[in-house]
Amino acid sequence: MILIGPQLQALYWNRDSAEDMDYLCKCTEEVLQQIQETGSISIVDNIAMGWDYLGAVLDSDIKPNDIILMVSLDGAQLYDSKESDCWIYIWIVVNLPPGKWYCKLHVRPGGFIPGPNKPKHLDSFLFPGLHHLSALQAEGLPIWNACMETHYLSNLYLLFTTADGPGLVYWSGMVGRSGKNGCRMYCGILSRRKTQGKHYYPALLKPHDCCISGSDHPDVDIFNLPLGGCANYINNLEIIIAVHNQTQWDKKKTEMGLTKPPLLLALHPDRCFGVPLCITKDIMHLAGNISDLLISLWCGTIDHGNGDDPECWPWAVLANKEVWHAHGDAVEHAGFHLPGSYDCKPCNIAKKINTQYKTWEFQLYTFALTLILLYSILPAKYWENYSGSVNLSRYTTNFLSPIFISCTLAFIKSFTSPLRLFTKDLLFAMPSGLWSAQSEILVSKSDSPQNHSQI
Repeated sequence: MILIGPQLQALYWNRDSAEDMDYLCKCTEEVLQQIQETGSISIVDNIAMGWDYLGAVLDSDIKPNDIILMVSLDGAQLYDSKESDCWIYIWIVVNLPPGKWYCKLHVRPGGFIPGPNKPKHLDSFLFPGLHHLSALQAEGLPIWNACMETHYLSNLYLLFTTADGPGLVYWSGMVGRSGKNGCRMYCGILSRRKTQGKHYYPALLKPHDCCISGSDHPDVDIFNLPLGGCANYINNLEIIIAVHNQTQWDKKKTEMGLTKPPLLLALHPDRCFGVPLCITKDIMHLAGNISDLLISLWCGTIDHGNGDDPECWPWAVLANKEVWHAHGDAVEHAGFHLPGSYDCKPCNIAKKINTQYKTWEFQLYTFALTLILLYSILPAKYWENYSGSVNLSRYTTNFLSPIFISCTLAFIKSFTSPLRLFTKDLLFAMPSGLWSAQSEILVSKSDSPQNHSQI
């Protein structure tokens, strides 16, 4: 464990870093002034503009000299080719300008948990660091501010806990995404499972035929989802704590979606956003998860029922090995024509998908290249659905690279133009070399780039 208190004190000993630590306070004052003058926030691009943070400020839980923290937990592999897994948690100092949060100089280590095996009782490693934070919340952290040349006590406020989906359960004490009540925001929506299945899926629509007891609740309106932080959280937690044997615990765990009281509940209630609202949503692996889902559908390898033959799936266009390897060659060939700003070119996905394919390669593959490479191969209605999903992802995750902007503009045009015209616009927006990746199956001769250049 590495104590966070002395690390924060050291930030104020230097005038430059002490001035950086005042960024959040100044930004908050500007936001509150803007709200008073206009009644709204024109552009939301900072954590100081979020209601979670502003609500704590207006309730006086967060004061001008307080230090705001986030904590992040994840596993790390130290070496490329041997078992060397360890776990690490770090502190993010929110007072700093956002551009410095994740700079190596400003990431504050909290503790290291040795591997190579996954820790069985992670709480025992997290406890010392959280106990130290709790003590500082109760007594205050003495600060010498070199910029202001003053002494004062600062309170530490824990805003959010972050991790990937599997890692969040260590902060929240919940069952995880495959549980019946598996929402990490604890919204109360129940998942559904197949007959004789143990894995629950967050399906909002009630199945028509194979609907078993416990999964037969009505459809959930996606436009009217409940807010996170179910009012029953505390009551359900008391029920879990009160069980006396393993059988009762297994049953209540499934019903309540809880396994234990989280360590975060030991923090000062006015110095923490609170469970489950401080448990963040995870998009760390968005590109990898979406890519895995789509590729398994196109290759016909996704889990399916006994009577559901992948050979009958019209969208399984890459199920044939020769087609799959030709597709991988096209992906690799397309990479030669990408600008250097896109880092390394993507590898042949057919050869490297299980070994060396990186998140950036999956992101480029799913949200740029495949939309072109599967045109006229994937049936039109599935291609249109995929196209809409890609562009929605671009909007929500703010992929503002030149290619993505060009493709997004083309997508907007598609609302008033036929599918083929949209595709021509989209293809024309890509680097010219991508035409050669799979030109014989992407467009006909009449739609070639030469014809575009003549128009």
